[in-house]
Formats: sequence, structure tokens, C-alpha cells
Amino acid sequence: MGLSVLAMLDLLDDDARAFAQTLLGDAPPPPYAQYGVEGVRRLFDAAEAPRHPIRPVHSVDERMIDSLAGPLRVRCYRPSPAVDLPVLMYAHGGGFVVGTLNGVDDLCRFLCAEAGCVVISVEYRRAPEHVFPAAADDCLRVYDWIFEEAASLGADPSRIALAGDSAGGNLALSVCTSLAAAERPMPCALVLAYPATSDTHSGPSWDAFEDAPILCKADALWFWSLYGADQDSRAVPCLSDALSALPPTFLVAAQVDVLRSDYEDFATLAQSDGADVELRRYDGVPHGFFTEVATIGKAESAATDAARHLRAHFGR
Repeated sequence: MGLSVLAMLDLLDDDARAFAQTLLGDAPPPPYAQYGVEGVRRLFDAAEAPRHPIRPVHSVDERMIDSLAGPLRVRCYRPSPAVDLPVLMYAHGGGFVVGTLNGVDDLCRFLCAEAGCVVISVEYRRAPEHVFPAAADDCLRVYDWIFEEAASLGADPSRIALAGDSAGGNLALSVCTSLAAAERPMPCALVLAYPATSDTHSGPSWDAFEDAPILCKADALWFWSLYGADQDSRAVPCLSDALSALPPTFLVAAQVDVLRSDYEDFATLAQSDGADVELRRYDGVPHGFFTEVATIGKAESAATDAARHLRAHFGR
């Protein structure tokens, strides 16, 4: 039997507990799947409305990218007017169903400033209107666009890294899988925060944190069912036969997270295949904490560690 919600809240740091309690207090009770796609989007997308940024950067602008499926929107953050800067492509989380550019704005600004890189935040197509491989295709298209537009972005195409949280971490890995299949060079670094890596949905964390306050088991299963993925390694990273080709990877783990068994097993699997994967668990925080750099101390610590990893592999 899993832990109760109260027991899990007691595991959290004070600021992470306040974050979780605010969500539980402002939203109707979970599982959120019971409110349907539009109901969940009203809850979570509305909570990601623009707010006063906590971290100034040199400039922020949005661009539209042509793709076979139609235009894609990205938000571009620059730390300075310099040219030949390294660049980070970021994919937001949200179970492939919710999540917006605004929801990761604070984090993208933080990484832009701390890692000294251009950050390209991707607005990919969401399920269930657009099932797999739509979001994966969109992220690969944006990755290719960064190469095409490196000069206009003031970016160095030889120093591109990928990052994402939760579903976004899955999408960052999907780009790597596609690159490996095409025998193309990998990005120079990878940052993954509690990524979705398996479709077995079982393990110790699935039992212990079945009723976790941010992402419970029922909602995790619901999100995955809406994504419509099958046994494709672009959707299920643990099935990839090219894990040894992954770039140096920093993997952020949250203590109170139903997905934790999956991505910790993935890290072990990738390491056994020869990949350079650093797994770091942050205690006292739930799934979803990484983007909350404005309110959760461990989020700022994890983002600082991620920026350090990026700087080390951007070089120069």
C-alpha cells in the first residue's frame, strides 16, 4: 500500500510543501483525469499565465517555424548581444497534454543567464488532438531549425544542448533517438528532469507514490494513454538500442515522484551501455519541482547544477 497524501506532504521541504498545498487548495481534488482534457488545461494552463520575470535576460522574442504540419512557435532567450553563443533547446512538461511556454519561462530565463546560452523553448503540438509522433516530430524540426538559423540566432551550431522536464525530457530523448537512427551527430549535452522513460508503469515508486499530490498514478497513466504511443523507441527511451550514443547527461530525480523508478532504472541502463549519465536525486521535493525556481529552493539548486553541467560541456 502506498503512502497517504499527508505522509507524502510530510516528506517535502517547507517551500515544496507550500507549493503542493497551494495546488491542492486551488484545484479540485485529484486525479485530474476525471475533469477531462479541457478541464485539466483550464486548471494548469491558466496557472501558467505570464508574470513578472524573476531573472532579467538581454532579450526575449518569439518566432514561428515552418514545418510539414504547420507553423510552430518558439520563444528565444538571449543572455547578451554576443554572437556564436551556445544554445539550449528546451521542451516543457505536462504529460504531452498540458503545459505552455509561460510555465517554463522562469526556468528558461534562469538557464539562459546561468549557463550563458541562447535558450529556445518549444511549443510542440499536444495530445490528444495530436498523438505520437507529433510532438516528437516537432521537437526534431526545431532542432534542425536551430542549425538552419544559427546565424540569425547568434548561436554556434556546434554547441547545441537539449533539455526538458517530464514529458519534455522524453521528447529531448526522442530527438537523440532520431539523430542516432540517422547516424547524425548528437547534441553536446543533455539535461533531463524526471523524464518519462518507460511504458511498463510499475516499480517501487509507482506503489509508494500512487497518490502523490502533483502527479498521481491515475493521471500518469491517463496522460500516457492520450499520447497514443506504442513500442517505438522514440516514445519509450528504455527501448532504444542507441543509449551508448547519448551525450553527457544530467538527470534530475525528485524524491516524491511516481515516475522515479522508471528514470532511475533508465539511468542505470544507459550507464551500463556506456553512456555518461549523472543521476542526482533531490530530496524533499515532488515531481514538477524543477521549473519552480521562483518558489522552491531545491529547484534553484537543481537548475544551478544543470547550468553547471551545460557550461562544462559547452566549453569555450
